[in-house]
Amino acid sequence: MSSSTTPMLSDSALRSDEIPDGYLSLDEKVLTYIPQDSAPQQINLVDCVGASAEGCTLVVSFMPIAGGGGWGCRKLRREFVVQRFLCHTRKQASKWAEALWRVANGMAHDGPAPPRKRWLILINPVSGPGNAVRIFGQVRPVLAANRVALTELVTTHAGHATEIAAGINLDDVDGIVCVGGDGLLHELVNGLMVRPDADAAAAQLHLGVLPGGSANSLCTSLDIGPI
Repeated sequence: MSSSTTPMLSDSALRSDEIPDGYLSLDEKVLTYIPQDSAPQQINLVDCVGASAEGCTLVVSFMPIAGGGGWGCRKLRREFVVQRFLCHTRKQASKWAEALWRVANGMAHDGPAPPRKRWLILINPVSGPGNAVRIFGQVRPVLAANRVALTELVTTHAGHATEIAAGINLDDVDGIVCVGGDGLLHELVNGLMVRPDADAAAAQLHLGVLPGGSANSLCTSLDIGPI
């Protein structure tokens, strides 16, 4: 494809633009990059975890499924991938980042931005084999790309998560993620249930578990798939 040739873009495109080395096109399901001299590339928005602008560059973070063997195969995994697209101006990069972020979150490409998530991360550094800090270090870039405002707390003693839960301001937190074994979540729930506003806490807060213990029985019993 020569630089003077305009490619055929989808009629369903929500946004299409020329960039220095090709074209970008966005619809409700995919971001399509059409280089000047090679085949089009697509990013499925279901895999997209982040979009931002760094100067004149659009930065897209996504997690496609890799591996083989079909669903249920332990070889299947999601890989964190970052792809950058040079734009003509900072404004163009920023507009693309915001449009992509909105559509990936099921909103109009030119509408209001989705609210930023605020998560409290509780990490037990001595859970199981002691890998919780390292495990969360691998996940942190994914959450940062997803525009999650993170508050990280490392527990220092038995019952610490219960103490933290008892003092949480519900206006400041949308969800809590436990990085450790089953005991950390147990402590957290105990702390929430002794609060005078326990019903409100249970209704409002989303709880998550990032397994970092030995057996991780809770996550195993939930039968969470590879996605």
